[in-house]
Amino acid sequence: MSDLETQLAEAQRLQEYYKRELERQRAMNAELRKAVADMARTFQETLAESVEAADSGDLATVRRIAYANREAWQAYLQQIVKAAQGGG
Repeated sequence: MSDLETQLAEAQRLQEYYKRELERQRAMNAELRKAVADMARTFQETLAESVEAADSGDLATVRRIAYANREAWQAYLQQIVKAAQGGG
């Protein structure tokens, strides 16, 4: 194999590697966007519920929502970390 052929083969291997890496990054970004969108939607929904419960003086519901949010935030954060590590 000539020097030129070797360089061409190496360039083709690199091109394939970069294509695979780009696809992996795109998939990871999609997972991150999904996790963040889910988290934002849930936050907006539960914030509205909390405000409504607080306005009506229902502190038990406010507490329940706060505890549920804490658990949900942990799950979303784990989902984001997993996606960021490429395990999405």
